[in-house]
Order: sequence, then C-alpha cells, then structure tokens
Amino acid sequence: MNQADVLLQIVAMAKLGDALPPEEAMCMLASMIDKLDMHSASYETDVAALVKVGATIWNLSSGPDGAHDPHWVPPFVRH
Repeated sequence: MNQADVLLQIVAMAKLGDALPPEEAMCMLASMIDKLDMHSASYETDVAALVKVGATIWNLSSGPDGAHDPHWVPPFVRH
C-alpha cells in the first residue's frame, strides 16, 4: 500500500470511529516494537519512527500542555 492510500485509510478508519483509545494504541505500538527483528538493518530507524508515533499519541492524549507538565499523568495511567 502506498503512503497516500495509507493516509486515506487512516482518515477513513478514524471517521468511522474505528480508532483505538490512546492506551490501546500505545500498547499496540509497544507490541509492534517488541516484535521487530533486532538484526534487521532498519531496526533502529523503525524503532525511532514508532516511538515518535507513540510520543505523538501521548502528546495528543495529554490535553493542553499535558505532555509538557512534568507532574501530569494521562488518565489511562492514573489509578
């Protein structure tokens, strides 16, 4: 699938309400990173890209300035 098709599918899925809650999306990313082949030539680049996506999810789920406040914890981590 080319990048344009991927982006269109992401938007369509979000519009249909098929997006994951932030905590599930971050767990899925962690699982994907865990399954990557550490011996692959693209391993470091792939991990860095997926971690950036995770940071974006964290930032968006944090609310205004949440990710930048050192004392803020997102709702799905609070107990």
